[in-house]
Amino acid sequence: MHIAILGGSFNPVHNGHLQIAKTALKKLPVQEVWFMPSKDTPLKETALASFEDRCELLEAAIKPYKHMKICKLEGKLEGISYTIHTVEELKKRYPQHSFCWLIGDDQARQFDAWKESKRLKKEVEFYVFSREGSSILPEGMKRVSMDLIPVSSTEIRQGKKLYEVPVSVRLKIAEKGLYFEETIRQYMNEKRYRHSLSVAQLCVALASAHNLNTEKAWKMGILHDICKQMPYEISKIWMRHHMPFHMNEAPAIWHGYIGADFVKRQLDVRDKDVISAIYHHVLGDGKSSYDKILFIADKLDPSRGYDSSEQIELCKMNLDLGFKRVKKEQQEYLRKEGTLQ
Repeated sequence: MHIAILGGSFNPVHNGHLQIAKTALKKLPVQEVWFMPSKDTPLKETALASFEDRCELLEAAIKPYKHMKICKLEGKLEGISYTIHTVEELKKRYPQHSFCWLIGDDQARQFDAWKESKRLKKEVEFYVFSREGSSILPEGMKRVSMDLIPVSSTEIRQGKKLYEVPVSVRLKIAEKGLYFEETIRQYMNEKRYRHSLSVAQLCVALASAHNLNTEKAWKMGILHDICKQMPYEISKIWMRHHMPFHMNEAPAIWHGYIGADFVKRQLDVRDKDVISAIYHHVLGDGKSSYDKILFIADKLDPSRGYDSSEQIELCKMNLDLGFKRVKKEQQEYLRKEGTLQ
């Protein structure tokens, strides 16, 4: 069997990758396309989601396509993922198959920097997927012309162009909370980002103290202020369209309502506990333990610059008592600010 290998970090996989695989099956003399996720990426500095998580996203993406498979070989190899080593190992493990390698125009431009690139071209045939008339190819490579989908994994990690990710993959990303740290950076300044990280850490500590799900706690903490710095005019439009029943409340507390709606609509978060905690975190009017934890963590965040250690310890020992005390202090503060009547 002649098999095309599509390698990459797939951090995460998106429709552009699937389009290349579909085109290869249609235009090249291959029977299958194997996605080869790298364990690491020698020419990239971006932090990767775990190999296992990226494979799980790939499995969700290719499930509808019977001629697409995942090859986890690079996850089993020692050291850095160099293509020359992978090709040698493929030939050794699968002598009954022949292979070709699929790359994009950007990878072709970097090809001379690949380890043992000259020998690599002799070991396996390369097909470059790009628009007709784009950059000159390295010697010996063949072009497969196609209109590429203008999307990158970087954009996906930033929460952009999520429509170019299969729904099954988007739901997995949201379920696992992958890339949320990178996503929230696009919506807030550095100070707010640091606050969100600190709140997430405190949520995890409080959840752990009360035997609750720490993954839920981290997600609600990292996402709780994603709409805090949304411009007022945009916030007003969002409120008017999606939750007009809260329009009479002070704009200073809108970001909790909008944030809960935003993570559901834009980031495909489906966890009701996470959504509820974000929704109620400003006023602390939620009833679940997760609602209380996020409210507490937001108000007692150590990065705010005052010593909240005594209150945090109380909340770890007795969540309800700690919540009541923190809420009472918060209500007094809001009355002084004129936010709460």
